[in-house]
Amino acid sequence: MANRLGRTTGSVVNWMMGDSAGPKPEVGMGATLCMWSDRHAYTIHKVDLKSKVKKIWASNDKAVRVDKNGMSESQTYEFSNENQNSPEAWTLFTLRKDGRWHMGNTLRGTILSVGHRSEYYDFSF
Repeated sequence: MANRLGRTTGSVVNWMMGDSAGPKPEVGMGATLCMWSDRHAYTIHKVDLKSKVKKIWASNDKAVRVDKNGMSESQTYEFSNENQNSPEAWTLFTLRKDGRWHMGNTLRGTILSVGHRSEYYDFSF
């Protein structure tokens, strides 16, 4: 399934992030889970690029908003992740034939953009 604006995401930023290949994933690297219009910061904890199906495990970061902009598109966050030693809190992402990291083992899974940590809450929903 192609990453299509209006079909897999409702945000131009999420569409662009989800359509880029990104760098080779490494443990400790930031990533972003691209939802319909929101984004959630993740940290990569485990990488397996040697098996037939390439896999990474990552967990959601704690994102604390630090700006004073209220219900604004301009949002600034500080991130932390305390799940590096808690594999039960990790989520599996697999590199699929479309060249993107999808949650789970299917092409229909939510896309994880590797190499950039971002958080965004869309107040319009």
